[in-house]
Amino acid sequence: MRRLSILFLFVLSAPLFAQTATLSGTVIDARQQAVSFATVALLSSSDSTLAKAAVADASGVYSVVGVRAGNYRLRVSGVGFTNSISEVVAVANGQTITMPIIILADASQSLKAVTITARKPLIDVQPDKLVLNVEGSLTSAGSSALEVLQKAPGVLLDPNDNIMLQGKNGVRVFIDGKPSPLSPSDLSAYLRTLQASDIEAVEIITQPSARYDAQGNAGIINIRLKKNKNFGTNGTATLGFAQGKYYPKFNSSITLNNRTKKANLFMNYSHRNARDWSFVNFYRRQSGADGYLQFFDQKSESRSRSLNHNARAGADFFLNRKSTVGILLDGTLRDATSATLGRTPIGILGMSPTSLLVADNLNTSQRANGNANLNYRFADTTGHELSVDADLGQHHSNNNAFQPNQYLNPVTNQLLLERNYRMLTETNISLRTLKADYSQKLAGGKLSAGFKFSSVKTDNGFNFYDIIDNSDRLNTNRSNQFVYTENVNAVYGSFEKQRGKWNAQLGLRLEDTRSNGQLTSATKQADQTVSRHYLNLFPSAGLTYSPNQNNRWNATFSRRIDRPSYQSLNPFEWKTDELTYQKGNAFLRPQYTSTVQVSHTYKYKLTTSLSYSDTQDYFTEITDTTKLSSDGRPQNFITTLNLANQRVLSLNVSYPFSIAKWWNVYSNVSAYRSTNRANFGAGRTIGLTANVLSLYMQHTITLPHKWNLELSGYYTSPSIWGGTFKNRRYWGTNVGVQRKILNDRGSLVLTVTDPFNRQQWRGISQFGGLYMDASGGYESRQIRVNFTYAFGSSQVKAARQRKTGLEDEKGRL
Repeated sequence: MRRLSILFLFVLSAPLFAQTATLSGTVIDARQQAVSFATVALLSSSDSTLAKAAVADASGVYSVVGVRAGNYRLRVSGVGFTNSISEVVAVANGQTITMPIIILADASQSLKAVTITARKPLIDVQPDKLVLNVEGSLTSAGSSALEVLQKAPGVLLDPNDNIMLQGKNGVRVFIDGKPSPLSPSDLSAYLRTLQASDIEAVEIITQPSARYDAQGNAGIINIRLKKNKNFGTNGTATLGFAQGKYYPKFNSSITLNNRTKKANLFMNYSHRNARDWSFVNFYRRQSGADGYLQFFDQKSESRSRSLNHNARAGADFFLNRKSTVGILLDGTLRDATSATLGRTPIGILGMSPTSLLVADNLNTSQRANGNANLNYRFADTTGHELSVDADLGQHHSNNNAFQPNQYLNPVTNQLLLERNYRMLTETNISLRTLKADYSQKLAGGKLSAGFKFSSVKTDNGFNFYDIIDNSDRLNTNRSNQFVYTENVNAVYGSFEKQRGKWNAQLGLRLEDTRSNGQLTSATKQADQTVSRHYLNLFPSAGLTYSPNQNNRWNATFSRRIDRPSYQSLNPFEWKTDELTYQKGNAFLRPQYTSTVQVSHTYKYKLTTSLSYSDTQDYFTEITDTTKLSSDGRPQNFITTLNLANQRVLSLNVSYPFSIAKWWNVYSNVSAYRSTNRANFGAGRTIGLTANVLSLYMQHTITLPHKWNLELSGYYTSPSIWGGTFKNRRYWGTNVGVQRKILNDRGSLVLTVTDPFNRQQWRGISQFGGLYMDASGGYESRQIRVNFTYAFGSSQVKAARQRKTGLEDEKGRL
């Protein structure tokens, strides 16, 4: 793979281009404010045919590259402004021309007579990413962010709600450009509370450049929250209700924005109050102390109630035409209570059960997360850009779990044995980052460079109590304190240049990582102190060829890293019942992935990509056997281990099209081949291969009298979960109708999710003398009603995109 990487970088750095010219400049409005994302068209002066096109950035700066010699005019347009056409410009090969500042006149008066009926496409294929426009989906109404992700092309959720992309599980989930500061389980809980009404779009970046943190072998999924783009004071309010199998669920949100020529103030708040139901079944077979093969048929149901609050507020101050300073605050509060009723018949295989384990767990938890970001951005008309971000994050959680274990006679219900426990956990995590990114034009291209300093400290307390005579007694041998610190310092540089029909980009990122894990407990352990220091280089490269208007070819290469989550490094044990527990692994090593991808886009619609990745020291969850309990019963546990490697070959095809003017369709087909290989000794080898096919299709139909109908469905063939499970197929459908009301400012949506109740998972694992058949599901079949109302000013002005420095750290908490 290393030879392939060197060859690929060499090919992409070859001088393939011919001499052309570049035109650049700035677009502003009558108030001397930048016109963000204005469209710039280069027209032939002789017949007004389109020669080139470009889009200005958030600061109104545009650059038209690859221009051949000739005479041209510039036509500039922006939403809410009248078009502007320049005088004739004579262009010679090799020139770099700075155009005079273009001022667009306000067209708000003429817009009063215009009714805009167009809607965003569900999928927008861009050169560096794929965008799922949540606003363009009816059936997203009333959905959570986790359910929205299931619609994204190439995205899969495993039975633990861990997110996979193109068959790989090293996905970094960002919220507005920064990763969520939660463990995998807490992240899935947060994404279930984050409402689709708060989401504007989901961005899928499979091959991030050197500017991004090297963390994440599968790429980045960025959930972009809504930001109002209008002048004046305006906002959106949403109310929602859902009814599942047993319980109702309520959600609401409000977004407010006030924008003037000097500042933009914004805030949003969302709330969810819900009762939920789910089930999990584990049937396992393994040998006991007497050598006989025993079975354990565990079935459990969970009923929970949660109250969630999400809030964010911020301000951007426009110091002048070139400089903007901003502040962003966000926080999450969550209180939850859950009761799990577990029943496990136990016996010798082929015989009747000899005992019944009853484990009725009760859990209460509280979580609070807060982040603050201070940012500055400078951009001038000559292509110089500088952005600086300073971030602080603080995250706290505590959990109180009562875990009883009663062994009963399965016939008479006589109590045979009882052991009860309580586990108290408290986690405090602090994050600090400072990053800066700079870019400028150089030698007809664009040079970018930057740095990032990050520091993370996580303090985890675990107290284990034996409950004897209704009294909690601390068991010091099973309690501990785990403190983990990590510092990652990075610098990067990249260069991008376009000539004619070709565009090339080369990047290199250097990251220095120092970490220390310290376990304090009464019992000495081999993994009590683990320190690491490693220095890595991460190259990236990309080559794009556009032979004509209808075709675009793209080839990319990148090397990336995945560091273990902080929780997976913590070696304490967390019990599901007396015979099943989960344990961290302080000796986990980071995994490294090299990926090559080739893609083709036809008419900006049909996109096909083929990629191959090789991951070394691949880590994943393994279900294994362990020592017998005190009375000779076999136990099993889940931990995270490094396998030897994982190889994934994937093909993705997406195509949006129209059957009629009133009938739009989006279809996506993903296929990948995944192979896991590992050898942990005799009888403990892993050799799994899966050929996986994933399908998604959505139909959006415009009906008379302001009605819309949407039908969607998805299917995933059998796949691999974790290191040892092979899953069965998984599919589901959704249907929704929408009616515009109140002069089109209001929207009423009725949705039925998973009407056939097929969103249930099942997987089988055979490893290390343990056979396990696992299955589960939740209230996926629901009826939802959502009402949304937009109020305030509708004078359009593009909002500034905000991205902070907590990009990698928060996704690992």
